[in-house]
Amino acid sequence: MITVMRQYMKALHIFLWLVVGSLVVTTFYVWGKGSLAGIGGAEGGGVAVVNGETIPAERYRRLYQSYLNRYSQLYPDRFTPELAERMGLRQQVVNDLVNEALIVQRAKAEGLDVSDEELNAQLQAVPAFRENGVFSMKLYQEFLRRRGTTAAAFEAEVRRDLTRFKVEQAVRAGAKVSDAEVEQAFTYRKEKVRAAWAAVDLASIVSKTTASDAEIAAYLKDNPGQFERPERRRILFVLVDAKDWTRAITDAEVQKYYDGHRAEFETPHQVHAAHVLIRVPETGGSEGEDKARAKAADLIRRARAGEDFGKLAKEFSEDPGTAARGGDLGWITKGQVVPQFEEAAFALTQGQVAPAPVRTQFGFHVIRVLEIREGGRKPVKDVAPQIRAKLFTEHLEEAAAARAREIRPALLAAKDFAAEAKRLGFPARESIVARPAGSAAFARAEPLQEAAFAVAIGGVSEPVKTPAGLVILKVLERQPAGVPPLADVKDEVGNAVKRKKAEAVALARARALAADARSGGDLPALAKREGDQAGATALFSREEPPDRLPAEAAQAALRTPAGQVGDPVKTPLAYYVVKTLERVAPDPMELAKDRQQVSRQLLETKRNDAWQRWVMATREKAKIELTGRPAASG
Repeated sequence: MITVMRQYMKALHIFLWLVVGSLVVTTFYVWGKGSLAGIGGAEGGGVAVVNGETIPAERYRRLYQSYLNRYSQLYPDRFTPELAERMGLRQQVVNDLVNEALIVQRAKAEGLDVSDEELNAQLQAVPAFRENGVFSMKLYQEFLRRRGTTAAAFEAEVRRDLTRFKVEQAVRAGAKVSDAEVEQAFTYRKEKVRAAWAAVDLASIVSKTTASDAEIAAYLKDNPGQFERPERRRILFVLVDAKDWTRAITDAEVQKYYDGHRAEFETPHQVHAAHVLIRVPETGGSEGEDKARAKAADLIRRARAGEDFGKLAKEFSEDPGTAARGGDLGWITKGQVVPQFEEAAFALTQGQVAPAPVRTQFGFHVIRVLEIREGGRKPVKDVAPQIRAKLFTEHLEEAAAARAREIRPALLAAKDFAAEAKRLGFPARESIVARPAGSAAFARAEPLQEAAFAVAIGGVSEPVKTPAGLVILKVLERQPAGVPPLADVKDEVGNAVKRKKAEAVALARARALAADARSGGDLPALAKREGDQAGATALFSREEPPDRLPAEAAQAALRTPAGQVGDPVKTPLAYYVVKTLERVAPDPMELAKDRQQVSRQLLETKRNDAWQRWVMATREKAKIELTGRPAASG
């Protein structure tokens, strides 16, 4: 997977060129990610109000569509609108737009917004607006005309995006890393421990625990919120299963599809590339530029002389996303990377290292092509199985849809839905469908849930596509939100009571084990005597966790001094007691070798943390109103 990191502000003219060229709301790069709101004015109301500022629905639609486009490119065979819903893409888009509004508002309040001079300079640097090296008002106006927007509207959106980048760079630039922090981070990651452990299993205790009616009633009374249910619908439904209308797909049908969809079977020319990135310091001017270029040129010399490229990348690359894997960027298709990198990479032969450093907005790249895949069209015999499967699925769906449309009028008119369904050959089943939990405005709903809550009581739905097939449902009654009667949740409450009692028993037993071990007893032997699981680990660290020990218990061992027993640690399946047997400090010589990489990674982490804290602090003080559930862009 190609690494994604943010571009630097000094490359904003390249960023704007890509924005203008593609007019995609969010643009990802191999090493950069930028967010650009939609171009144009508000249409169709707003999706949120942030400190009195309305976020237009049109901006939401553009950003949502760009997210769909990008995910479709990344996962062409797997990404569907249904998956977008399950991912919560609507909420993600709204959240991004709310954050952007807050950032721009605070930037204006603190005098960090982009000035007219800065905006004009960036626009005039966009190659698409230049002719013979000079900004062309004619080209700019032609661009605006083609896109159906005004200069004022376009420039307002560009100003927002430049402001957001400017603020983020200013906040991130304030993060610094001291030598002491680097040493502490190195020790934290590399220090190793060896531990003995014992686990008091919860499931075995739960299986032997009982819950009386009085305990169950009391628990529900004391913990009603634990069992509260959202609003529900009781429904009757029939399932029209597509597999009831199977038929074979002929060779002629396969050939016809192949001939009519040739572009689907084109494979692009790709290169499997690796790189070493040498960043150009933000300060230092031409001297810093020359030093970075010289360092990259020396690495090229060493790589072409036979040194292992992966080792050079691990040691020298300043791209934290790829350095650890030897600079490997994976397979690259044209259009996925910045132009300078693409031109150099696609000019190389397999195994070749670029003869000179390649300059991009991210620094100087030493590029090596590991493998090459030539493009071309796959022959029909190679793709026939997937065409046949696709046509077979389409046939089933079409046949099921036709049958569902055929039977729905009879179900709609029937006084007895179940009886009519049975007459038609589709047994009706009853079910309870709950409204999705979470925000009423932006909750993620499955198609069946949406249909059940869109139909009036007594109404019959249109055919609804589900993973099991097409469903036609009738809503029988509404069940309001709240805590169900005890009889309806007795088993669930009883299990909760048993779990609580078992946890208390397990914790007491784990504390007793810890106390006995602190008194000099052998922890594994003590555990086995009680019938509990026990064992010991090899040396492990935070970077290299143990195989059998859960993360919570491993972290406890890393925190506990050598020779001591920690307090019991709760995990979903057991209470663990750990004794740290040995601590091994990292080799100081490794710190000398890894200091630069640790410093870079720590600095990037601190920059990200600083930015996230800034955004969250801004959000906590804001008044945010979500004005409705936005529709997906079509």
